[in-house]
Amino acid sequence: MLIALFSALCWACFDFLRKQLAQQFSAPLMSVMFSLLVLPGYLIYWAWLEAPLPAVAYFIPGSVSGLLAALGSVCFIRGLAVGKIAVMLPLLSITPVVSGAFAWVWLSEPLGESEVLALGAITLASFILQGGRLSMTEQGTGYMLVTALCWGMCIVFDKQALEFGSVSFHLIFLTLSVVLINSIIFRPELPVKSIFKFKWQWGCAAFVFSFAVLGQLIALQQLQPGVMEAIKRAIGIISAAILGVYFYKETLKRHQWFSIFVILAGTFSLY
Repeated sequence: MLIALFSALCWACFDFLRKQLAQQFSAPLMSVMFSLLVLPGYLIYWAWLEAPLPAVAYFIPGSVSGLLAALGSVCFIRGLAVGKIAVMLPLLSITPVVSGAFAWVWLSEPLGESEVLALGAITLASFILQGGRLSMTEQGTGYMLVTALCWGMCIVFDKQALEFGSVSFHLIFLTLSVVLINSIIFRPELPVKSIFKFKWQWGCAAFVFSFAVLGQLIALQQLQPGVMEAIKRAIGIISAAILGVYFYKETLKRHQWFSIFVILAGTFSLY
């Protein structure tokens, strides 16, 4: 659980740093760049551990996971490009429910009654905290729903793949999948001068991103995927709200503060 919390905090820091870079760079460029930046570190980590190649059984769930991660990334970028952020982002709140339910069916890992209640409370409160707007006719809604399904199921196949391969190899395999698919679909140009101008921001963001994914995969070996996804989303959403208040002078309404309390209570009940 402590590793899951560490991973969630890293995801929150990454989201904050990524938001700064998003003012200068496009989403497709950032997706490819972050993968390229962390890949050498993952290769060194795999070589340092002298981890063996995975069993043949790894490559089916590993490939499905990589495909879902990349497809989710593509749909996420498309959804933000054509839809309103206030409507698009709340839809990602359902990923813990998708992960928990799919792991229950696919991996035969059931959730306890208290965990089901916690996931439901975190999901609903997260949706309300992010604005609580739902419009199925809004342009881009389909893309974001596909994103939520892909990312919700991806973590389940991650856990299945880790039964046959090491975390260090899976990090490399996932990263390469995202780089290849996003590069082929979006073909973003790499403005080297502009990237070097913000080299410290890129470096810090890539650093916390690498540990966010690493911690998530390590914790996932011991946790039900829905629980891992709930902790990740809960910490990320609360951190974004608090940072918005103190750094961007945003205001939260009374029901949003209550949503934060519900998310915290639901998260602590999972421990």
